[in-house]
Amino acid sequence: MVQIEWLASLNPGHQRQAAALALWRWRAPVLAFEMDADWGVDPNVLVSLFRLAAEPAGEQSNHAYSQAVAALSTAPLFESEVDPDTVRLVQLETIGGLLTFGELLDTPALDVAERVVELSSRCLSSQMKRM
Repeated sequence: MVQIEWLASLNPGHQRQAAALALWRWRAPVLAFEMDADWGVDPNVLVSLFRLAAEPAGEQSNHAYSQAVAALSTAPLFESEVDPDTVRLVQLETIGGLLTFGELLDTPALDVAERVVELSSRCLSSQMKRM
């Protein structure tokens, strides 16, 4: 994993904010397109995850985020094989980023923050290449 130097210079709270901002840019694209109905993903859960990621760190917001991740994890998406088109790929990558952000709340660590930021950047660059 390529280390993002500026991220390493931040304290854990700011690393969390950087990860949340990296995810935030995918909020509109993910929510603008209808999810595959077979995935069974509740859009309200996704809205909640984005909102909670942007909230200040704290036990209450972390717990609420964990509950929303648990609700998302029950979606049939996680039990099925998916052959995604461009929109679906962005949605899947973003959902993966939201789940990884949940790991950051449980264990604030630079490598987890880097995974969220890199995942978001990788998703952007892969979509630019497709255009």
